[in-house]
Amino acid sequence: MAIQLTIEYEQVVKLVEQLSDEQREALITRLLAQRSDPSLLSADEKLALYHNAIMSVPLNEIPSLRREDWYGDDGR
Repeated sequence: MAIQLTIEYEQVVKLVEQLSDEQREALITRLLAQRSDPSLLSADEKLALYHNAIMSVPLNEIPSLRREDWYGDDGR
């Protein structure tokens, strides 16, 4: 049994402000993904979706500054 509640926009805003940064990013991604036609997204919405996708990917390791580590030679 589903209950339908009337929630004002300001109440939703206050609830979203209580979320952690990760939860907010997940909510934004979910809302943008639910749009029926991606071509209807504005440039700002596409950029937000792109940033949400890349910001949550952790680095496996810090890249080395040494050329030898990148190319496996001694730089000669």
